[in-house]
Formats: sequence, structure tokens, C-alpha cells
Amino acid sequence: MSLSKMLHDIGEKGLVERILSRITLGPRHVLPKGDDAVAIEFMGKLVVSTDMLVESTDVPPGMNMESVGWKALTMVVSDLASKGAIPILYLISLGLPRSMTLEQFEAFWDGLEKAARCYGGTIAGGDTNEAQEVVVSCVGIGSAERVVPRSGARVGDVLATTGLFGRSAAGLNALLRGVEDVDESLKRAVLKPMARFREGVILAKYATSCIDSSDGLAVSLHELAKQSGVGFEVTMPPVDGVAKKFAEKHGLDVFDLVFYGGEEYELVFTIGRNDLEAVRKALALVNGELIEIGRVVPRSEGITVFWDGERIPLECKGWDHFKK
Repeated sequence: MSLSKMLHDIGEKGLVERILSRITLGPRHVLPKGDDAVAIEFMGKLVVSTDMLVESTDVPPGMNMESVGWKALTMVVSDLASKGAIPILYLISLGLPRSMTLEQFEAFWDGLEKAARCYGGTIAGGDTNEAQEVVVSCVGIGSAERVVPRSGARVGDVLATTGLFGRSAAGLNALLRGVEDVDESLKRAVLKPMARFREGVILAKYATSCIDSSDGLAVSLHELAKQSGVGFEVTMPPVDGVAKKFAEKHGLDVFDLVFYGGEEYELVFTIGRNDLEAVRKALALVNGELIEIGRVVPRSEGITVFWDGERIPLECKGWDHFKK
């Protein structure tokens, strides 16, 4: 079948048949593919999350359809990782324009499959519908020995992250403005983000609280503080050096890139100080790192950041779909 054909040429049944031909279920699945539901044999703690990608708000210039598929799955895996869960399966619901070509769809599905192979877990089913733009809803189902809440941070705990911040926001700025002379790692942070799935499993053994940072570092800190009833003192802001250089060259605010940028897909977490070195060593075994950025303080002290020699309050700003 020619890949130049569009979805309206094959219809929903033809698309579903195409999708089913690419699905391979594992030995834990009870029902065959294409049934009314997905059933698996399971023992343990089940962790379920969902995330949605919408073309007009989540797909920047320069992102091809394979990258769209990769990002859609990464979004939900990052949520599972923050709870310490290992992915088992995914349900993918699609709203697609009838003018999408089969070539575009195949590239999109390639991205989903590559992400699933990277993170683990099986694409097991979903739903399809027509939409004015690409809409992808991913349900991720995983298992965990211990589930890490947002609500367990304790005064005196270490505040840490799995990576530096600012690169994704800087890369998005470059793509939106059409900046060509830019470090490729900035664009890669936007076009092929990575969920910290290996780190999440390790952190589940030690972390007192954890959250995915895709809505921005500031929002993540405020949410952890709210759920745990504590405050934070950020003494060592996790500034990405490449992002800082880009900001200085293009007149951008480094603080905004780091704290208010979003879509970093790092994990922000708290651990007891006595576990600090054990976690560092464990993360190093999976090529991960623990970046200590501050400490947990009483709620009355709020959330503050030491920046350029001053202690300043951190506003709760970040991505919000329904605000201007």
C-alpha cells in the first residue's frame, strides 16, 4: 500500500488493522490483541498514569512525527518513573486528522515503538478517532515494589534532582525563533527527551518524596512542598551550562529558563541525608547522577532560592494549559 495515501483513503478499520499488525503481546497477556480490553496476569503494586499530547500546544517547529511518537510515550513513562514503577504496558488513544498520510502515521508509530523498546513495556491497545489535529493520549501501567508519594518529604531531608535544568527551555526558544547556530544538545532536549526510568526504580528504595518535573522546576517544588507540608531552600540551583551560555548570548533570563521552563523530564526528590552516598553510588551504576540542590525546611520558611548572592522567594510559575 502506498504510504502517500491519507487516512481517509483507508478509513478507521484499515488504520486499526494496520496498528494491530504492529502490536506483539507478551506472555503475561490473557486476551488476544484486538479484544474489547487488555488483561494481564499480575501480582504486586499496580501503578497507572496517563498523559496527553496535543499538536498545537506540545509539538514545536522542527519536531517530526517520529519525535512526536517518542515524546508522547516519554511523557507518561516519566510519571511512572517518579513513582518508582517499571512499565508493563501502554494504551494509546489517537485523535488524527483525515489528511494525515500513511507515511506520517508510520513514522509516528515508529517513534512510539522505539520509545517502548527503550523504556520497556508493551503497546497493547487503545482507540482511534478523527480530530482536527494530532491528539495522543497515553495510559501507562507499571509495577513497583515501593511507590514513592509526593507527600513524604521531611524537614532536614536533602533536596535533589537527576539532572540540570534550562536546556529544554533554551532549545525550545531556539526552535521557535529559528536560531540555527545552537548546540545540538539543546534541540535534542526538546525533540527527543528522555525519561529517567532507570533512576526512578533506584530512587524508590530511598526517596521520601518524588515528582516528575515536566511542568517546570518551580511548579514541581511547590507541589512537593504543598503535598508534604514543608518548605525548600535551594542553595545550589541546577543550572545547565550549555543553557546558560545560550541565555547569555541571546539575552534571556537564566533563572527563568531553569525554574520556569518545563519539559525537562527530570525527577525532583527528597532523601534522608544518611542515604545520600548510597543513592549516588546506585545511580552511578545506571549512568545516572544525584544533583544535590538544597534541603527541606519548615513550611513557615516557604520556598527560597540563593541566586547571585541573594535569597529570593520562588514563585509558583510554569506551564498551565488554561492560563494565558
